[in-house]
Amino acid sequence: MSFVISRKQYLAPNEPRAQYEPLILEEEDFEIKKIDVTFGHPLYTTVADIFYIRSNADTARVLPIIPDGCMALVFCGNREKENIRAYICGVTDEIKKLKIEPDEYYIFIRFLPGIGYSLLDQPANKLTNKAIPLKGHMAGGEQILSILERETHLVERIRLISKVIRVNLHSESNKYLIKYCTERILQTQGNIKVEELAEESGFTARHIGKMFERCVGISPKLYSQIIRLQLSMTRILEDRNMLLVDIAIDSGFFDHAHMNRMYKKLIHCSSGEFRKNFFNRLDYSTIDDYISI
Repeated sequence: MSFVISRKQYLAPNEPRAQYEPLILEEEDFEIKKIDVTFGHPLYTTVADIFYIRSNADTARVLPIIPDGCMALVFCGNREKENIRAYICGVTDEIKKLKIEPDEYYIFIRFLPGIGYSLLDQPANKLTNKAIPLKGHMAGGEQILSILERETHLVERIRLISKVIRVNLHSESNKYLIKYCTERILQTQGNIKVEELAEESGFTARHIGKMFERCVGISPKLYSQIIRLQLSMTRILEDRNMLLVDIAIDSGFFDHAHMNRMYKKLIHCSSGEFRKNFFNRLDYSTIDDYISI
């Protein structure tokens, strides 16, 4: 079965799940556990990943939140399951910070770019760089909070929450066009122009730009920059000996200087500083909170 969006392009609604797993930095004093999202999971084709993170430190720690193009559901609680909080977090256009208190945990459900907005009754760009309480802003919010308070295993609670989310994802008339464009940007590692997407899909560049603002929350250009950032950061972490200029070229930047400009714009440090110190010398007083209500 195919879905026709133009005379030029046929898009299949039953394509495999997009292979995009945004970076998760394994910071010291944090316990991080990824939840398997395999075939058959309620959110298999809609989420980038699901993970749990808890602080093992005796004092509050700050976790850097790197731009990834994903909207997320974020749940916060503690071992006693008291004062559980839940938020819908929009896409970010630069690095943010998340303060985690001792024994506090967070659960992240990160949606693939262009999907998380389906939980909202407003355009995704209205939530860019913002967070809103889940309760009162999403159908099924109270049910999700009730599940979080249950005395059951974390994986079971997340499975039940995923079912509630699946039921409440609404449909979008441009669903297949969004999927096509976001996945083409992933496939090309952020190296495709919106004019090329327009030529391939049969829609205008202006229409695609408006669709990105409404459904992804940022422009196609910024989303492409974020994909290149994610790719280059992964390569820096995986190969400590590879020259930064080679990483820059392989990640789709014009040169090392071009990559550095993007790093300073998106994560407030150069690629060299990131390789040497990660985020240990970042001035968090100049960085906005990821969740601020």
